Amino acid sequence: GTSPCAAFRAALQRERSPSAAMLSSRPNPAALPHGSGNASGVGARCAPASALPASRAARYRVRMQIATCAPAVTASTPRGDAAAALRVGRRRMACEAVKEALGTVAEAPDQPEYEAIEVEGVTVHDVCKGVHLLRGVCTNRLKYEVEYSLKRGTTDNSYLLKGDGASVLVDVPFESYANDWVSAVKSLTPLSELSHIVLTHLDPKSVPCLAALLKDLVPARKGSVPAELVMSNPAARLLQSSMGSDASKAELLSGVRVSVARAGQSVAVGSGGRTLDVIPSPTPRWPDLMLAYDATSATVFTSKLFSAHVAPPTAGGEDAVGDAGGDAGGWEVFGGDWRHFFECMIAPQVRQVAPALEKLALVPVPRTASTGASGTSTRGGWLGRSVLDFFRELTMGSNAPSSAAAAALGGSSGRAASFLAPMHGPVVVSALTQLLREYRSWTDEQLAAASTSSATVFYASAYGNTTALAQAISRGITKAGVAVEMLNLETEGMDAVVEAIKRSKGFVIGSPTLGGHMPTQVQVALGAVIRQSEAKRMPCGVFGSFGWSGEAVDEMEQKLRDAGFGFSFKPIRVKFRPTAKDLQTCEESGRELALGIKRQLKAREASVSAGDTTRTLASSPTLAMGRVVGSLAVVSAKDEDSTSAMLASWVSQASFNPPGLTIAVKKDRAMEPLLVAGARFAVSMVPEAEERAVMRALARAFAPGEDRLASLQTVPGALTGAPTLASANAVMECQVVSRMEAGDHWLVYATVEAGQVLDNDANTAVHHRKVGNHY
Repeated sequence: GTSPCAAFRAALQRERSPSAAMLSSRPNPAALPHGSGNASGVGARCAPASALPASRAARYRVRMQIATCAPAVTASTPRGDAAAALRVGRRRMACEAVKEALGTVAEAPDQPEYEAIEVEGVTVHDVCKGVHLLRGVCTNRLKYEVEYSLKRGTTDNSYLLKGDGASVLVDVPFESYANDWVSAVKSLTPLSELSHIVLTHLDPKSVPCLAALLKDLVPARKGSVPAELVMSNPAARLLQSSMGSDASKAELLSGVRVSVARAGQSVAVGSGGRTLDVIPSPTPRWPDLMLAYDATSATVFTSKLFSAHVAPPTAGGEDAVGDAGGDAGGWEVFGGDWRHFFECMIAPQVRQVAPALEKLALVPVPRTASTGASGTSTRGGWLGRSVLDFFRELTMGSNAPSSAAAAALGGSSGRAASFLAPMHGPVVVSALTQLLREYRSWTDEQLAAASTSSATVFYASAYGNTTALAQAISRGITKAGVAVEMLNLETEGMDAVVEAIKRSKGFVIGSPTLGGHMPTQVQVALGAVIRQSEAKRMPCGVFGSFGWSGEAVDEMEQKLRDAGFGFSFKPIRVKFRPTAKDLQTCEESGRELALGIKRQLKAREASVSAGDTTRTLASSPTLAMGRVVGSLAVVSAKDEDSTSAMLASWVSQASFNPPGLTIAVKKDRAMEPLLVAGARFAVSMVPEAEERAVMRALARAFAPGEDRLASLQTVPGALTGAPTLASANAVMECQVVSRMEAGDHWLVYATVEAGQVLDNDANTAVHHRKVGNHY
């Protein structure tokens, strides 16, 4: 009895006005049919509309119709008129609505399928007396986020503390380790003695592992006091939403006590007086983050802090925990991994992490002085006091009392630390003192950068894909020397958004598409940003992931453009899970935003110093350095679907045996992420006859994601697959062995694994300069 056009209008109206629940709360993947819904997450095949509730089925069909019409609309509508294109698309949807009214329902397109990651299982190691490491190992690149880009694998660590008649478990790993992990827990302690599980951070993918343990734990403790789960309030909400909706899991949850941790709370480890101090330390990225401290063994359970995504070698040394679970090799082996994790995950939230480090107030002490029957030593050397004083001053200001003063006043001089037990990577033992020192230095650098130039990355994410894009953009910003702050709009209010904008010089905002729109949190944040008059002078950008047609990115772009904002890069739209190329584009976009901020600052400095005739363009050493010459080459690399290249003249032979060379790469170059230890790349030497053509093609600015070799003829390298110049007089294919920090550059040492001279008669071009402060 309803006309097709009326049915179409009604469905479209519902699409324009999605339910408040969809916009105001984060969707729960477990509550959706397998792979269904319009979200930025990953799934298998979408369910047919008939399987959905009536109100969602209408939106589902309309979303499908928009996706079907999108290619035709794009082809027939002038670029830039997005609103007109959408109107045309909706009119064209009328014919599809007729089919819907007649009962014809199309099926959703296939979502991409992803290869399952194999893990190596769980191993058990002794950290020290009464503390055991349960280490889940994966030697592959476990996930696609930029934090895993070193491709060194990772570990999921949990820990068991054994006391008199009871045990306490700290953290649970991802679901891939569930069976092996539960078996490992049982091998260390009878489940009837497992009194507490402390969760320093809970990921949705860890919940199945916890459920697998509870399945055996609840019956084992029947007749005694139920085991207690200690976690933060955000983690408790996640646990309830993940397990409470399933009857069998809800029953397991009812068999334990869930305790929300408070500052100053301690968990008893047995009846001998041993306790585990719990320290809530929320950050924007991890709002449920907690730290824990065992004074008896001087072990600090640091959760995400001091982590590294690296699978340690199976053979350890004398300094390794349990012969394989620690940091055997120390800083030389793991230093780059700790730094990479800091830059990707800690730097964007350093303002919030600094107070967490101050709460810890760590003073490194030798293992021999801090463990054993004699108890724990609280004496620290000069380094321990300097680290403590730094973090006190960092968060309390220059008037903060020093550790020595605090001791004189009768207060604690800090927590003695012999072991750092993170959630990922090796237990830190031999490199503990140096890692604390470096964390201090890195934190200092980020705060110094934030005092002059900083950018804010606002984001909300349904299933983690938009978060991955935000991390990659943040990484690009920090690499260019600008501080960054990531703000999760799901946990931060409008006041936090306004304060972040006031201390920023630029911003980026990202959103998934839910119900054809931005989520409410993003809408509110965007409105707050637009109302700040000073924000209109800032470089900005928008990004997002989607499952259908990604209207949220269009909405954000249009609202900012209408308000007079200028963009540093084109809007980034990623369907489903980002690929290596998508993440490369995000990093390069972050770099462009940072360079835009720097250009504005330089312009202001130039206007202030105009007419200052005492300033010189270059110093004598800089002029002298300009006389250092180098061979002209093109360095290129390929990683999955990501390819990049750069023009280089700082290439030099470094060794005879094995044949090796060094390349100096500026830290903010797009090629830098592709030249990490273990990566392969190609070097094409440029002949003199081709110098002008190659310089013209590569010595210019490129848009994020642009193919740098598009105007040059290339041939894939036989070993690396990287594009090499067809006009080169010689080509080498190399593998990175190590990198050394050299000021604003990385000095990359690589061995030459294959090479070929293509033109015996052509001399290599030499790059001449007059000043040494630029290329």
